[in-house]
Amino acid sequence: MSSGDELTMADALAGGARLDADAVYRSLAYMIDPEWTRGHRFVVAYELEGDGGGRWFVHVDDGERVRVTTEHDGEVAGRTRVSVDTFRGLVAGEITPAQSMREQLADVEGEIFPTVLVGRWIERSQGRDEGEMAREAKQREIQARRAGSWGGSVNGDGARPTEVDSAPAATGDLMSYGELYALWERQNWRAHEIDFSIDREQWATTPSEAQQNTAWSLGAFYIGEERVTADLAPFLLAAPSGEVEAFLATQLVDEARHAVFFDRFGAEVMALGADDLRGRMLELQALMLPPWFDTFDDGLRGVANRIKANPDDLDLFVEGIATYHLIIEGVLATTGQRMILKYMEDHGLYPGFQKGFSLVEQDEHRHIAFGVRFLRDAVADDPARHGATIERTVAELVPRSAHVFVPEYADSAREFVSYGYHSSFIYGYAYRKLKRRMGVLGLDCPPPEDLMPGPIASVEEARAAAMPV
Repeated sequence: MSSGDELTMADALAGGARLDADAVYRSLAYMIDPEWTRGHRFVVAYELEGDGGGRWFVHVDDGERVRVTTEHDGEVAGRTRVSVDTFRGLVAGEITPAQSMREQLADVEGEIFPTVLVGRWIERSQGRDEGEMAREAKQREIQARRAGSWGGSVNGDGARPTEVDSAPAATGDLMSYGELYALWERQNWRAHEIDFSIDREQWATTPSEAQQNTAWSLGAFYIGEERVTADLAPFLLAAPSGEVEAFLATQLVDEARHAVFFDRFGAEVMALGADDLRGRMLELQALMLPPWFDTFDDGLRGVANRIKANPDDLDLFVEGIATYHLIIEGVLATTGQRMILKYMEDHGLYPGFQKGFSLVEQDEHRHIAFGVRFLRDAVADDPARHGATIERTVAELVPRSAHVFVPEYADSAREFVSYGYHSSFIYGYAYRKLKRRMGVLGLDCPPPEDLMPGPIASVEEARAAAMPV
């Protein structure tokens, strides 16, 4: 029985009651306290497939009693499709909403946040939301206390980042170091001005399980940005030219800014427990899996330490740029950024994070452009020597680092779904980006079966699924 010995829908189903979906949805008008809906105005649609299914529209109107209809001619904020069996599991409390999304039991179109709110209200009415309410209250307290960390905007009324200029058309096939430096000056942005006011509300209302899934994927970037900031310093000391040194100095600033951006999100939105950057970073580092440490500790940090010990070794420097720019940024970062941003854009999640992460992505493209330019120059100077170094680095590190894409809940690295994308699309996007850049260097890329843990989707399959290629 629920608190107060009131019979819940889960209790009724456990006692053998027949599931009447229409009755369940129409009862929302009486289950959901109108006070819970204050400040919210939207319509969400639910479609149940199978025997006893149908379509219902839930109208939320800022403090008024929720209305439920079976017809609606206007727009809906979000649309959720599930089978009758999945619906029964959700009502009975046997399946969590986050689990239904992760395991592809629910198909959500449009904005997710309104649907999350309705789900939370239903859980609250059934006495199953006490733990989430306590967690939400704690996180809201931390959010309020930390609002404005790093000089950030508190309520969305502060200054906004300057709009970035478009990259100039390169006079040749690749931009020069000077052009890349000038592009950095034009594209500068301010991490402390990103507005997280909506993000804080969306995060605090999101159930714990879904928060944990997001924390794992964003944690790889959160810790990675601080890690690459520290590991870039030896590259600066070993730069073989003043032009390379100047650009790497801009990149060092970029990586520090990315670390600050992620730390603002971790402190002000995710409400992580520690009160300092490194403490929060260690909190998320505990979520990382062995492939992450293999890539960043043994891969990137390993070559950075060797460069620091031998700053005049050009072969080491070439290996380091291939590791840092071609693989860490070119294979891992850009792939993860595209998938996460596309998912958040499609579902109306975390607009402040979207803004900042898009700017991070913009910076990463500039860094990769530098890395490809440097590696192409190195190969042109000594094709056999430096080409072999790059090919060896790719063949050794990519098969290990590609496992960073695999979420902790996956049964196999060969096949899984992350942020709504099948692993074949993720591996395909990463592989094609690498192959294209290897082609610019005049080098052959190993076949996908030698680099990726699972099969890759074809270009045609990716385009049919509206995936970036």
